[in-house]
Amino acid sequence: MNKKLLLTSALVSSVVAGSALAEIKVGGDIEVNMRSYSTDAKAVSDGSHLGQETNLSVSGGKDLDNGMTLKLGAKFEADNTAEVNERSFYAESDTMFIGYGRDHGAGIDLDSTVAPHVGDQNDTLGVSSVAFSSNPMDGVFGADHLKLGFKTLGGAISGVYAPSFGSNNNDAAGLTANTGDGGAGSASGYSIGYQGSLGIEGLSVQAGISGSDETATTSTGEQELTKIGVAYNFGQFAVGGDISDYGNGRTDATDGVMGKQAKRVNATFAASDNMALGVSYTETEESLGQAATGYLTQTKEEITALTVGYNIAGLGFNFSYAEIQNVGGASGTDATTWQIRTKQAF
Repeated sequence: MNKKLLLTSALVSSVVAGSALAEIKVGGDIEVNMRSYSTDAKAVSDGSHLGQETNLSVSGGKDLDNGMTLKLGAKFEADNTAEVNERSFYAESDTMFIGYGRDHGAGIDLDSTVAPHVGDQNDTLGVSSVAFSSNPMDGVFGADHLKLGFKTLGGAISGVYAPSFGSNNNDAAGLTANTGDGGAGSASGYSIGYQGSLGIEGLSVQAGISGSDETATTSTGEQELTKIGVAYNFGQFAVGGDISDYGNGRTDATDGVMGKQAKRVNATFAASDNMALGVSYTETEESLGQAATGYLTQTKEEITALTVGYNIAGLGFNFSYAEIQNVGGASGTDATTWQIRTKQAF
């Protein structure tokens, strides 16, 4: 095949499939954790663990004729299993974005937080704890969804809609029930949120609501999460926190989580270019169904964590220590945990 024919073939492919992306980026990170966890309950000790997570990301973009930029991306995550997360395909301008995603990718992610922290949040340190950010709704938005956002007030306002049926792991030719919420596969979900500075230097605000219209059953029900967080950075110091409220509108009162409320307060201090200190306090309370006896509220779980972040010759480490009171809402069951973590991007 001569060069002229090759060029003609490439041009035809470009016209049929769309022009090639102007830029493709490949990156990734490797995270290694060593953790020890112990509790004062007899015969309940999780010992020490060493593990890692490897992520590979691919992103690209090109300019469209209408002045917007087309962007796409995916994250390949491997820990105990391998999967593709944070898929996104959307068009963006200086004022808005619109497109498709799975496991967020673009838009306001209520599973994140504006509360300042060094390394992991303390709701990941309690192995058997009930502390949470927005994970009760993560399943719905781990499925395919549409998104629309507007850039305003020093940040962005975005909405997400996950229909009752999404393609999930199938291609565009097949449809599979959205079972991401752990229910009967008939739920659709939504999320509306804002994150930004409100135009005030040093201020960070996050607020939003998300929900699922899962038909109420003995194990699930219409779910709703509201969250608001505020933080302020002044020089070397930063303080902030958030409140998350989760409700599960089941029709019965059998055993199971009916609702949660989590409150978090954090502070950080940048001691030097190579060292940062963080302190965090989280309390979480669950409401449980108790059949004909009505509802029971578990004992409030409390987690207090201290973290030191240090850069050694360009390699960053985080050292965390946490004390947990009333683990899992069980009164009088306390625990301690420590963690050494490094996460390196390339």
